[in-house]
Amino acid sequence: MLPSPGTALGRYVVFDLLGEGGMGAVYRAWDDSLDRIVALKVLLPNSATRGDARARFLREARLAGRINHPAVAHIYDVGEVDGTPFIAMEFVPGRQLREELGSPQTPDRAVFLARQILDGLAEAHRQGVVHRDLKPENILLSGRDQVKILDFGLAKPMVADPK
Repeated sequence: MLPSPGTALGRYVVFDLLGEGGMGAVYRAWDDSLDRIVALKVLLPNSATRGDARARFLREARLAGRINHPAVAHIYDVGEVDGTPFIAMEFVPGRQLREELGSPQTPDRAVFLARQILDGLAEAHRQGVVHRDLKPENILLSGRDQVKILDFGLAKPMVADPK
């Protein structure tokens, strides 16, 4: 069952739903242990019963967790509570890059954003991770135009995973 606002999922207290995709839902939540807001991604109940979906969900956490770069959302925790797998990650207040694409951008700003995206992807590649789903909806911009690449759900390791 998906958490509702005010409920706890382990040490995380759910505030509100940020978005939902084909396999998971992402909530804004409070990490009671570290006193900070996180984005909490949970596997949807219909997906949680499929072994391949669980394995892909955990692979997403492992692959994204390899990457330590300012342009990639950081993974803080991965686990399962009462049969609900979750990934706790950096919460990025901001907007999707998609929202910015409808209006003209200065060349300087376009280069500034593109350079951050490419730097984040380059670090992912150095860590042996290919994103495979890069699109404006998977890139958030903070209020200071800091890029954060999200959603490594379709990512693949460049070499065989040791697990």
